[in-house]
Amino acid sequence: MLSQNQISHLKLFFFTVLISLSFPIGSHITATMDPLVVTWMRYLLASLLFVGLLVMKGQFRMPSAKDLGRYTLISLPPLSYFVAMFIALRDTSPLDASALYTTVPLMSAALAAVIFRRRTSLAVTLALLGGMLGAGLIIFRGDLSAIGSIAMTPSNKIYLLGCLGMALNPIIVKKCYKGESFVHLTCWTLICATGLLTVATAPQLIETQWTHIPGDVWLGIGYLAVFATAISFFLFQQGSVALAPEQVSAYTYLIPVLVLLVNRFTGNFVPWEEVSYGVVTVLLSMAVMIRRGTPTKPAVPAPQEQQAIAE
Repeated sequence: MLSQNQISHLKLFFFTVLISLSFPIGSHITATMDPLVVTWMRYLLASLLFVGLLVMKGQFRMPSAKDLGRYTLISLPPLSYFVAMFIALRDTSPLDASALYTTVPLMSAALAAVIFRRRTSLAVTLALLGGMLGAGLIIFRGDLSAIGSIAMTPSNKIYLLGCLGMALNPIIVKKCYKGESFVHLTCWTLICATGLLTVATAPQLIETQWTHIPGDVWLGIGYLAVFATAISFFLFQQGSVALAPEQVSAYTYLIPVLVLLVNRFTGNFVPWEEVSYGVVTVLLSMAVMIRRGTPTKPAVPAPQEQQAIAE
């Protein structure tokens, strides 16, 4: 029988799989639609999904003003990343963005060390560096000398700030979690994010020709909303409460590996000799992170937290 710790890691693995599958779908959709509008739609539909679930269970309730502020705070890190990404990608290449994103687990470990006042073990630090190296080998097809071509342009600096938001994501979830149902937590986090996005994207929403959106794009948006937003948020928040922030963020390193597998099934082959060292390095680093990651102090009393995570 799997332990609670192993179940939490399994949930984060499935979260990573869902995110990896969203890349080709998202690329297809954003070729014809404004990325911010797509993001708003996936958040809105995911919110409605959780509202419907809570209503059917007779558990939908309005949060207090204090809790609403807490849910808004939880929604800010991923939203700041999306906004920074869409601004930066006007000038930043996808390759630069992918390379900069590998800094997220290291930043998460450093921030967790300061916020939770604990030291990161040498094994975990080496695993984080190894994962970053492995992901870089995959992204640059084994040629790490290409990293020297990354210049800290204004767009890259903006994107790096977005990466800082993602590094804070598991930390904020862990600090702000108060033991409520994860369905309730995810629902209101998504609702708050949707509200903020509605304000930010109002001009684009008005200009969008909704009746001209093709059927395959709607199907893609449906996948992004249900799997890459609703379910992935639910799994991510459970993992963030149960595991150390650097363990949660380290699953970022698996994304290039899973994207390689997805691309292979869609006919986009990458020669194994170009990425083999990177894949092996990432897998070894992840094995160390899973075994050696240091859990932080629980955000709520252990029995209450365990009961909520087990739902």
